[in-house]
Amino acid sequence: MRNETEKPHPTFAQNCRSYVSECCSNCSVHGFKFLGERNRNIFERILWLTTLIVCITLCASTILQAYHKWQRSPVVVSFATTETPVWDIPFPAVTICPEARAERSIVNYTDLVLMVRRGEQLSRQQRQDLSYISQICSHDWEDEVGEEEDFLTEDFYEFLFNVKPNVDHAISECVLFGKSCTKDIRALFTPIVSPDGVCLSFNLLDRRDVFEDIVATNYYTNRGIPHQKRSNWTLERGYSATDDNDVMPRRTFVPGIAGGLQLTLWVESKNVDYVCSDALQGYKIILHSPSQFPFTEGNFIRVGLNQVLVASVKPIMVMTSKRLRSYHPDNRECYFMEERKLKFFKKYDQNNCIHECLANYTLHSCGCVPFEMPRINSTPICGRAKRECVRNASALFLVNKNVKILDNVNEPNFVEKCDCRQTCSSIRYETEISQTEWRWKRMERTLHHNGTRKKLNDEYSKIQIFFRDLQFITSERQELYGLMDFLSSCGGLLGLFMGFSIISIVELIYFVSIRLFCNYRRFGPHHWSGDAELLQLKVE
Repeated sequence: MRNETEKPHPTFAQNCRSYVSECCSNCSVHGFKFLGERNRNIFERILWLTTLIVCITLCASTILQAYHKWQRSPVVVSFATTETPVWDIPFPAVTICPEARAERSIVNYTDLVLMVRRGEQLSRQQRQDLSYISQICSHDWEDEVGEEEDFLTEDFYEFLFNVKPNVDHAISECVLFGKSCTKDIRALFTPIVSPDGVCLSFNLLDRRDVFEDIVATNYYTNRGIPHQKRSNWTLERGYSATDDNDVMPRRTFVPGIAGGLQLTLWVESKNVDYVCSDALQGYKIILHSPSQFPFTEGNFIRVGLNQVLVASVKPIMVMTSKRLRSYHPDNRECYFMEERKLKFFKKYDQNNCIHECLANYTLHSCGCVPFEMPRINSTPICGRAKRECVRNASALFLVNKNVKILDNVNEPNFVEKCDCRQTCSSIRYETEISQTEWRWKRMERTLHHNGTRKKLNDEYSKIQIFFRDLQFITSERQELYGLMDFLSSCGGLLGLFMGFSIISIVELIYFVSIRLFCNYRRFGPHHWSGDAELLQLKVE
């Protein structure tokens, strides 16, 4: 029988109402005080509940917009606050591709084409020479070439280096940074294989620093082409304080022609072939980063025979803040060099990535790759019979940005997206050029009555390349809307709509954890709200 002095325990619902009312009364969030205040009319509670719901909805909506802004537009490219001197960056790599692509005393493309047109019988050697030389001639005489091969052998590279004009016949005079370098031409200029045959590159990093070990470069070794100095330079790290003036890649310390490169280019008149080069004579000049392998399909300057080309260079450099390393490449829309590994190239570059992907896609489409593309020794080399397939593959690859490439059919995940994003730190060389006719023959006849230093029957051209200014302004990729900006925006919106702060969060955590636990320990399981009125129901 219940004791008459015993009062009933408060219910769980009563404890909840009392505890929530206390929490709302002491919470610093605006509006909650009126929502939880006791003895309020139901209309007042509905009014404040509606107000709080509207404010919370508006606040959540604007915070969601701020979050999307943080995710989609975290990066901005702006000008740096200080100027960069030219000695902090490398002098541009200069690649020279002569339009006279072969010694006509070894292989005469015009004579071979005319023999085919006249119906004359070619020897076996002549047919092979015609097939090989037609690979590097820009004019496509399909009807005159005769037999077409599906694949080429390694002998093709031997052919290219055998017929190319000697480096001493391509550059007759050289001045580098105000000093004569004519005697060092062979050491300064590296022969490279391009769609135009063999070109010469100055200030290009050594092939050991450009290509991975798996890339087929036997023709360099077989021809005894010397190595350049090894380089520890990268655009992100720059030069170290201990690097001397002769470090690779080479750099200059003064602007203007005194700190630039001057070359006198020479071609013997007998080697000029107007059929092979589509009647265009002279040279293609490509300025590029020393870590970037040059591809001559576009972005070159042309200088004609007996002309002077003056190229004033302005570096365009973009650097990326280290704070952006924590961002996903999809958000910053670029790759740091160590983030993206290439199969053929040691250092990631967007241009290198595109050509590697094109080589892989061409191999998948045609079963071979063109001779100038990076490949491994076991990869077949496309002959003239595959030229149309190569063109179609290149066109399809460049048009379709989402094309998938074939990397290694022996791997389970051999299909992957190319994903050639920009390099986070990059440099390119913008040029202002001027050209004029070079009447060197008149000068030679005037100055040298008893004989000229230059051969008057040959053709000469001159190029002058230099930095325009001592300093230049770089661009920097930085945070536009970082984590702190997002938190500040969230704090401002929460304060505007609800008067919410970090202390408010601590209060809510306190009421649902520590205070609730302490009340339970202090007042027991039946009076855990700690409400004074409910405590009076205890047994007296």
